[in-house]
Formats: sequence, structure tokens, C-alpha cells
Amino acid sequence: MARKRRRSSSPAGELNLVAMIDVAFQLLNFFIISVKPVDVRTNLDVFRPQAERRSQDDSVANVIRITVFPDGYTLNERLKSVGQLRQELAALARTDTKQSVLIQVTNESQHKKLVELLDMCAEMKLLNLSVISSGAY
Repeated sequence: MARKRRRSSSPAGELNLVAMIDVAFQLLNFFIISVKPVDVRTNLDVFRPQAERRSQDDSVANVIRITVFPDGYTLNERLKSVGQLRQELAALARTDTKQSVLIQVTNESQHKKLVELLDMCAEMKLLNLSVISSGAY
């Protein structure tokens, strides 16, 4: 014969969640306070390139500064017409085609003039170009 179970009249045990949450927060505080952050920057492997040794014969090339205005161009801060600019660029290109050319454009400059100047530089084989925009002129 099978035995019958007795049902107890006492309620089932309750879990006290407040105490468990308090313990969880205490553990969380302990781990946050006791952890030592790792400084990532100290563990980075940085390989710096060696400095190139230059002989004293190497000279730094002069930068050719050309500014494009709405009414013309300046070459090294001297006003030039298109023909004069072409002649001087050709003379500078004959000495060294690896010279740096810095082209400044103002807000009022026409895009057409910039394109003409870039075409001139390409025609003279001046390929080391930098174009910057400056609004204050």
C-alpha cells in the first residue's frame, strides 16, 4: 500500500531578497574599489622611426607661395598676371621640379582660376602641391 503524505500547515520558507541585494552591492563595491586600473598607454608598443641624418649639403627647398585672388594671382606675395606667373613657374620648375607649391585660395576666388593654376603646375611638372583655403584677405 502506498503511504499518504501529510500536508503540513506551516507556510513555505521565504527568501529575504533585501539581504541578498545588500550583499550583492557590498561585493560590487568591494570589487570596484579594490581593482587597479591598467594603464593602456604604458603597455603600447611604439616604434619611432630613426631620424634621418642629413648632410650639410642638403638644403631645404623653398616653398613657392601662390595666392589666388578674384582679380589675379600673387607669387611669393608679388602681384603677377597669368603670363608672368607662367614664366616664373617655368623658371622655378627648371631649377627643381620637386619644390613644394603652396596654393592659397580666398573665399572670393573663382574656381576657374584655381583650376588654371593647377593645370599650369602640372604642365610645368610641379607635382608637390598643397591647396589651402583662407577666408581673411
